[in-house]
Amino acid sequence: MTPILTFIGWHNSGKTTVIREVVRRLRDRGYKIAVIKSTKHRGLCLDSPGSDSYLYGKDGIESVALICPDKLILFQENTGENLKHLAFRLFPDADLVIGEGFKHASGIPKIEVTRADACKEPLRESISDVRAVVSDYEVSFDKVFKISRIAELTDFIENSFLNDKKDGP
Repeated sequence: MTPILTFIGWHNSGKTTVIREVVRRLRDRGYKIAVIKSTKHRGLCLDSPGSDSYLYGKDGIESVALICPDKLILFQENTGENLKHLAFRLFPDADLVIGEGFKHASGIPKIEVTRADACKEPLRESISDVRAVVSDYEVSFDKVFKISRIAELTDFIENSFLNDKKDGP
């Protein structure tokens, strides 16, 4: 089964920035990486009112896929599938699925991203399965990576979650 790792942290902690750099580095090493982002916002609409995909959704069709020359876009009601099942169903060919958010996903390893100016209470004290922390200030935890040292974090992820997954030469 495809390994899953999720990055958690408070709003504006730098999760997306860290994920983008980790993904870039892992892709440079030959891995296929997929990302699933969670948001607390409701009612986001990527298909505009009046479009065919919008009309299908309005008609009550639960799943609509839009195939473009360069993209596949899936519109689907959130059925509450757990992250493991969703990752497997959407990205079966990925070497690693990285989640952004999903702090309450049970049994999923997590990396907390925290910055001094965005820090509230540490999530690692109340959230299970935190394996490492990425920070721009001094943190007490088993595995801590400076936010400026993403290469070391990438090595940790590769060694911990991607052993024997590379399709490269």
